[in-house]
Amino acid sequence: MNQRETWIEYDERFDAVLTYIYDHLDEPLDLIRLAEVAGFSPRHWHRIFVSAFGESLSALVKRVRLQRAVSLLVSDTMPVRRIASECGFPDQSSFTRAFKAATGTTPARFRSSGTHVDLRMARARQDPDAFEVRVRELTQVRCIAARHRGSYLTIDRTFHELRVWLAAHGHDLADQDMYGVYLSDPTRTPESDLKSIACATVPPGISGRLEPLSPDAAQVESFTIRGGPYAGLTHIGAYADMPDTYAWLFGHWVPESGRRLADDPVVERYISSPQDSAPTSNAVELLLPLVA
Repeated sequence: MNQRETWIEYDERFDAVLTYIYDHLDEPLDLIRLAEVAGFSPRHWHRIFVSAFGESLSALVKRVRLQRAVSLLVSDTMPVRRIASECGFPDQSSFTRAFKAATGTTPARFRSSGTHVDLRMARARQDPDAFEVRVRELTQVRCIAARHRGSYLTIDRTFHELRVWLAAHGHDLADQDMYGVYLSDPTRTPESDLKSIACATVPPGISGRLEPLSPDAAQVESFTIRGGPYAGLTHIGAYADMPDTYAWLFGHWVPESGRRLADDPVVERYISSPQDSAPTSNAVELLLPLVA
């Protein structure tokens, strides 16, 4: 079996495992169970997964659980004990320990004083200068891309598909700049219908028509992020805080800036990797397209 055939097989198994993880976060997700889903022996499955994703299965499961917990803490009044259960922790104490180890604070303290609180206060004060926005020129960016449908908070699943496609062609997603292009207005579109695009800069040696690894694998395409002026704000915090960041940008900065928005999608440039950042301190540059 050649490298491409190997990754075609892996792609199908990775997709099954990622789907199982996201759909069963409130259940036990140990190595043996996930190896069964993948159809590998636990010993070999762990090695394959780490080489493909750059993190262990247990690290990915923990990261996804904490990201979901952060989202619930930011957007809901659900009791912390129930959030722990929803995110697969056996009890509130173990959830609090895991959350504090990853973020440096407790779930309750994050809910009452995280970055989302500052964002909401800035909106309440209607303060257009609360955060630094820099207008800059973005050079056109050529990318390989895969389309995502559904919650913007789950676009990392589509980035995993790009990771596998790149690996099959001898490249590592971690070596490329990553962007998200967001096509739908989440204030007017049901979450299940949101459309976005996961993008990675084109690595050397990739040219011509881009083909999926197999008929059932993710469709991969060429995509170019437009060049031109953008309003950029560096968001450092939870991904779940970003709706509040956008609300401040659109509701307070844009009307006071004297700039007009171009009829192009919002772009996010991922400065840090979720594997290397606490779930409450991801660094993302939010880019609003402007009329020149």
